Amino acid sequence: MPVPNNYRGRFIVFEGLDGCGSTTQAELLVRWLARQGREAHYTKEPTTGPFGAALQMHISKRLMAAPRERPKVPLNEATVALAFAADRMDHIHNEVGPFLEDGITVIADRYYLSSLAYQSLTADYAWIKALNRAALRPDLTIFLSVPPAVCKRRMEKQRQHVELYEEIEKLREVDEQYQFAIKDLATDGEYIVSIDGDRPINEVHTDAVRLVRKLLGKSSSGLGSNGQISLSELLDSDDALTLSKG
Repeated sequence: MPVPNNYRGRFIVFEGLDGCGSTTQAELLVRWLARQGREAHYTKEPTTGPFGAALQMHISKRLMAAPRERPKVPLNEATVALAFAADRMDHIHNEVGPFLEDGITVIADRYYLSSLAYQSLTADYAWIKALNRAALRPDLTIFLSVPPAVCKRRMEKQRQHVELYEEIEKLREVDEQYQFAIKDLATDGEYIVSIDGDRPINEVHTDAVRLVRKLLGKSSSGLGSNGQISLSELLDSDDALTLSKG
């Protein structure tokens, strides 16, 4: 079982299929927290660290293995799962932990729930879970539920090259693994909430804010009179957020 967060800062994670909007929602939440006077830090996985850089190349199909006297092939999934676990521990030690220790709220775009969903397609789920038992447990994980077909369309509009896991059938399989992992982690006492991510950005953000207010013990004041946050309220005039990010 992952290690509980005993730091002063709160640790919040956004999860979902590629194209679900996790990057957009994580960045919006960081900006919202800043406007409430609470210091927050955005981070993501894979990281830009030594293991994360290799994983980025693997995901974009630019990192291949060369078995002896055989054609180059992608890294095997056991190696990939180990690399993600190593990147995560490096992430916690060098970035997430220090910010939390200083009382800063950390908002992460993907974490070990992604490993349980994606890597378990070809590697043993229990083994991947065991690899992450020393990771820091989030205080809240927000899963953005978006149909695989919608995620596929979003990615086709946003990206010029196809990455691993973007085929529609594979996305459906990953979505099923996400649902299995969410139920499994919930039985371990993790706070994971699924919200509908197939809606306008401001509506999804409003739901995320409600969950974070509950976590942080804040009142519901600050939402619009209809209980929603307008898009103009999300973005300051000098913000240049790319709303199509995934």
